[in-house]
Amino acid sequence: MKTPGIYIAGTGAYVPDTMSAEEALGQGLYTRDDYDWYGWTGAAVAGTTPAPDMAITAARQAVERSGRHPSEIDVHVHAHSWPQGPIGWSPHHYILRHITNRDVPSFLTWQACAGMAGALELAVNHLMAVPERTGALVTGADNVGTPDFNRWGFGLQNGVIGDGASSLLLSTKDGFASLLSINSGSTAELEMTYRGADPIFPPPGIGTKVDFQERLSGYGDDLGDTVAEIVSRQGELRTELALATMAEAGIGPEDVTRVCHVFTGLESYLKVIIDPMGLSVDKGLLDYGRRLGHCTVNDQFIALNHLVETGQVGPGDHILIVAHGGGTAITTAALRIDRRPAWATGGPSVTRSPSTSSARTARVQLTPEAV
Repeated sequence: MKTPGIYIAGTGAYVPDTMSAEEALGQGLYTRDDYDWYGWTGAAVAGTTPAPDMAITAARQAVERSGRHPSEIDVHVHAHSWPQGPIGWSPHHYILRHITNRDVPSFLTWQACAGMAGALELAVNHLMAVPERTGALVTGADNVGTPDFNRWGFGLQNGVIGDGASSLLLSTKDGFASLLSINSGSTAELEMTYRGADPIFPPPGIGTKVDFQERLSGYGDDLGDTVAEIVSRQGELRTELALATMAEAGIGPEDVTRVCHVFTGLESYLKVIIDPMGLSVDKGLLDYGRRLGHCTVNDQFIALNHLVETGQVGPGDHILIVAHGGGTAITTAALRIDRRPAWATGGPSVTRSPSTSSARTARVQLTPEAV
């Protein structure tokens, strides 16, 4: 979908302090085999800071940087992949009430690790549907540091999970970047991958251990074939969407300056993602992302914030956003930097550390065999 007249007016990010992979290894949270194989150097750990509070910080930064008043926000979309708080609560409305006093709609989305990118498309559609709408706020946040989960033992290709938040303020009036095109799709036949043999009802209770490797093991001898199917099937659609997005944006792979992708510690994994698109891994953010962990819904937009903030991209540069999650959800987008915003100093990336960064939630020790 082409997106004429949609601008990115501000970005924001909240990146907690990191725990090194060596420290996790020493504490028995990370296995030696995974440490030697996956290439992660650390993970952002938010301690007891709630995900919605991280989202508020990122959103306030995006709004402030945009130069737009909070009263100009016409819709808010919040993305997550991990529980945000009490069951039955509206974390997205909690975020909204800390940003604007307007009675605008706020939506909560779950697209696994493609969440922020998918939320971006929903927000864009909301703006384009009615000419009078001029501003949209998109947020994403997760804190996976609960006792029922070991961020260092995720068990899937991407290995280590980090915490954090990101935000975009979209405008139909002006911005430092133009969103040129965005497209989403689904490989719905792969939904069983993250479900495994677990029953759908009743839902598991609070505190139930979450082990994706255990779910995958339910496929027994077919496990290798299942993972290969995910990689192949999702890769085909991801490439198709990325090429269509670039074509709609009027650019080719040679015009892409940088790629904002899922964070990984493995160059080979990044290569599998972007090689079929005609892009090289040096356009990605391998070294930056591998010290933060895979920050669920936020990777691509923490990366975008980092590239703009540090002056690694400037006027005329094109950025391709590539997001996939849960074996099922894919979104790609293309944007062009039109001018260097005043907050892009070219200095070090702004990292906001929570006051509780030294307090880390207890984790269970898991030693799953990596897929």
